[in-house]
Amino acid sequence: MFEKVSKSFFRTPLHKLNYELFSKLNINLYIKRDDLYPISGGGNKGRKLEYIINNKAKKKYNALVTTGGSQSNHIRASLIRAKELGWKSHIIIHEHKPQVEETGNLKLIKLMADKVTYVDIKDVAVSMDNAISELKREGYNPMYIWGGGHCLEGTLAYHNAVIELSSQLKKIQPQYIFLASGTGATQAGLVSGAKQFFDDCKVIGISISRDAKKGKNEVYNSVRQIEKHLGFNRCSMKDIYFDDSFSGGGYDISYKGLDEIIKDLAKFGIILDKTYTAKAFYGMIEYALQGKLKPNSNIIFWHTGGLLNFLCP
Repeated sequence: MFEKVSKSFFRTPLHKLNYELFSKLNINLYIKRDDLYPISGGGNKGRKLEYIINNKAKKKYNALVTTGGSQSNHIRASLIRAKELGWKSHIIIHEHKPQVEETGNLKLIKLMADKVTYVDIKDVAVSMDNAISELKREGYNPMYIWGGGHCLEGTLAYHNAVIELSSQLKKIQPQYIFLASGTGATQAGLVSGAKQFFDDCKVIGISISRDAKKGKNEVYNSVRQIEKHLGFNRCSMKDIYFDDSFSGGGYDISYKGLDEIIKDLAKFGIILDKTYTAKAFYGMIEYALQGKLKPNSNIIFWHTGGLLNFLCP
């Protein structure tokens, strides 16, 4: 199923979804299956970590410090890669320590991490700096990875993923790409890549928590960073579409309609979750129902993963 494109990087499948609902909506829907990225749990964080770790490994790191929530897909992917390399790890979780049995990503985090520290979100930066200093005192050379893999390498992973998509679509031109957007690096990579390979394609990030103004600024800043790195200047703020209408009011907050979307897609072996991908898929369907999409459009839904989030109570 998977094809390596270099020593470490993989292609993920592109599926066309033939579903009566979409024929009624008059759209052609393709799903980019990054939920099947071949690192335990899959998802966009796995793809980003391949770029982050491989780019930085030449600096002879042997430990890492990173952060996220208790069900962070990024932390889980980071720890799997760190353990494969034999690195030590210190994880900063910006939540109170749960009083119930660990499930989902947190269960895996507790299995793999050498040290887990729970802090208030306002104390994350200081706590990460302290963890880096502690590991250095112990003789390690630790890598600092900000939450969500929000960095140049993470954005580059998704710029290059558009090249991968282009080869899979062949002569088909997409008019829209929808995805669940969090810290913004994944969307930024898709925006810069789409501007290079599909100039008329709009990348629409459906926010899973952030308000529109902050989210749009974060995406744009990452786009500017990747374009500077790659040596071109094609995108402007008007190319950034970040919609907070379907976030439910915050991270991991569910609402009516998500369960039905999840059940519908499960019939096709595609698992969505209420924290990330179901919100994005729901938003995409609403765009079609409200006539916001051009008739007979080719649409890519970029499935960024979330199986372990789905399995959490």
